[in-house]
Amino acid sequence: MRVKIVSKPTSQLNNIIEKIKNISTKLGFEVVDKDFDYVIAVGGDGTLLRAVKQNKPVIAVKAGRRGLLMDVPLDKVEEALLRLKKGDYEEEEYMLLEMIYNDKVELGFNEVGILYDRPEAIKVGISFDTERVSVEGDGVLVSTPQGSSGWSMSATNSLLYKDLSAIEIIFVNPIFYYLRSVVIPPKPLTLRLEDKGYPQTARAVVDGEVVTLIKTNQEIMVRVSQRKAKILRFFKLDLIGEVLHAYHI
Repeated sequence: MRVKIVSKPTSQLNNIIEKIKNISTKLGFEVVDKDFDYVIAVGGDGTLLRAVKQNKPVIAVKAGRRGLLMDVPLDKVEEALLRLKKGDYEEEEYMLLEMIYNDKVELGFNEVGILYDRPEAIKVGISFDTERVSVEGDGVLVSTPQGSSGWSMSATNSLLYKDLSAIEIIFVNPIFYYLRSVVIPPKPLTLRLEDKGYPQTARAVVDGEVVTLIKTNQEIMVRVSQRKAKILRFFKLDLIGEVLHAYHI
């Protein structure tokens, strides 16, 4: 079996990565950078975002400040790899979103959306089915269930369970609205930067990264991808408990 290790390039993780490489080699795994069978993500939720986009099953090793979706403790890496060889694990599939703009497609594990580019409010039109609404504020995000434990939680204080077949539309710092989000079935939708009477630009973002700037009256399409992110589970993931612990409730 061939594995690729993904982590943040920080000095704090150097010893940990080296130890995982040694364990992997001892157990007969080949550590490579391409043509691999599995990805070992070592870190927190940000590292997991990069790992799942390698389009291979992921082993999630928790070594970061926030790793709500990471189930393998550092002291259990060898046990997890032994179980991987035996096929003793559960495979979980996670929803991915596609953001479409200018005939380009970007995959998102947590969220995609439109956010302000300058320190001023923007107006975003949201369309799906027969619904047509506009929200003025810092922008709009569309989140997967697993993404609701990340950026969207800071805006909504709500959590979608990871197995739920739904997406969450998040209103980021809306002006004059008490409503912070709406949960809908996984339908295609359109986000449009609406005209406020003068030209504006906004950031189209995927998983916290700016992928392009859009101008007034331009739009992006968002839909659920046919692809799924696959994470191999070796230990029980107590998502709700982890969230409560992370926020010291």
